[in-house]
Amino acid sequence: MIPKIRMLDLDEHALVLTMNKTGEVEVINPGMCDALAAAVLRTIADQLIAAHPPYPCTPDAEPEQQHDRPPEPVTGHGSRLDTDRKVWTDGRGHAWDLSLKWGDAAGGVWRWTGVLDRAGTPMMRATDGDGREPLDVVRSLYGPIAPLGGAA
Repeated sequence: MIPKIRMLDLDEHALVLTMNKTGEVEVINPGMCDALAAAVLRTIADQLIAAHPPYPCTPDAEPEQQHDRPPEPVTGHGSRLDTDRKVWTDGRGHAWDLSLKWGDAAGGVWRWTGVLDRAGTPMMRATDGDGREPLDVVRSLYGPIAPLGGAA
């Protein structure tokens, strides 16, 4: 097998970070102040942490994919909401990350409004209009739905 060699012209980049499989890191920031480079890397780290799902990443214990669930109805009865993490666990024990935008089968995008309906189900809002529906209705009428990533 021929190894792939990628050449980088460091004069074209303000900041280059490389890490090999053993975790050895090299940061090259020609013409950029070290303090500014550190601030940029902190901002990137904050963005990565904010986008991380609300469960640990362990390769041997992959979380249930939210869009691969059976078409059983979502129920608010017995549900609970973790407001800090914006994770709603339905009455069947499935966790829904409400910090993400959700895409439906027709290409529509939904996000959580920040409130629950009387049954305890998250109220969702279509981003392309003013439609508001509970999560169970969105899933039933427009599903299947899948997380799109990125904060809502």
